[in-house]
Amino acid sequence: MAEERILIVDDEQEMRTLLKLCLADKNYIVSEAVNGMEAMEVVRGEEVDLVLLDIMMPEIDGFELLKMLREELNRKTPVILLSALGDTERVVKGLQLGADDYIVKPFEPRELTARVESVLRRSFFQKNADLSFEMKGLQFYPNKYQIFYNNKALPLTKKEFSIFHRLATNPGRVYSREQLLNLEWEMAYEGDLRTVDTHIKNIREKLKSEGYKGTAIDTVWGVGYKVDEDVSAADQSN
Repeated sequence: MAEERILIVDDEQEMRTLLKLCLADKNYIVSEAVNGMEAMEVVRGEEVDLVLLDIMMPEIDGFELLKMLREELNRKTPVILLSALGDTERVVKGLQLGADDYIVKPFEPRELTARVESVLRRSFFQKNADLSFEMKGLQFYPNKYQIFYNNKALPLTKKEFSIFHRLATNPGRVYSREQLLNLEWEMAYEGDLRTVDTHIKNIREKLKSEGYKGTAIDTVWGVGYKVDEDVSAADQSN
C-alpha cells in the first residue's frame, strides 16, 4: 500500500527520525507531532490513515491522547501504540482503549512496517466492507443508512437517505414527486406532494452545512428530481 498518511507522535526527535527511516521505502506520507496538542491539531486539519503513538510523553500521554482520538473526535483512524514497556497490563489497557496494535521498543524495522501494513490493510477492508458506491465525493453505505463526506457522516434521516440513495442509484432518471412518495412510503400516498420537496431541501441544506459545494440533486422543473448520469463527476467548483 502507498500514499497513505501516517502521523508519528513522539516527543523524542531520534525516535521520530528512526520511524521515518523505517517507513521511507513504502512511499507513505509522514506527518510529525511532538506532543498531544500538536497531534490533535494535525488530525483536525488533515486526513490521517494511521497514527504511530508513543505512550510515554509529557503533559498528555499516549493513553490519554488515544482516548481523545476515540471519544472527542470519534475517529476510526487506526492507532499503533509504541512503548519501551511491554508488560501485559499496559498492552491490555492500550487495546481496551481502542488501539489496533502495540509495539514494544526496541523493534526491528521489518516488524514495524509489517504491522503498519497489516493494520492499514485491515482498516481499508473495514471501511469499504459495505461501501456501495461513490458519487461526487460522497460515499454511500446503504447497510448503515449513511452517506459520508470528508470522512464525516451526514446527519440524514432514514427517509432522506432512502430518497437520495434511490436517485443516486438511478442516475439520469427523473422521478416525479408522486413516484418518490409511492416508492419511499411503499404505498399510494395521498398526502401533500410538498413532503418530497421538504426532504430534498433538507438533504441539500445538510450537504451545504458540511461544506459540500455544487448540486448533488437536480430539480427538473415541473416534473421532479434526478441525479446527473455522470455519477463519477467530482467537479464541485460551481
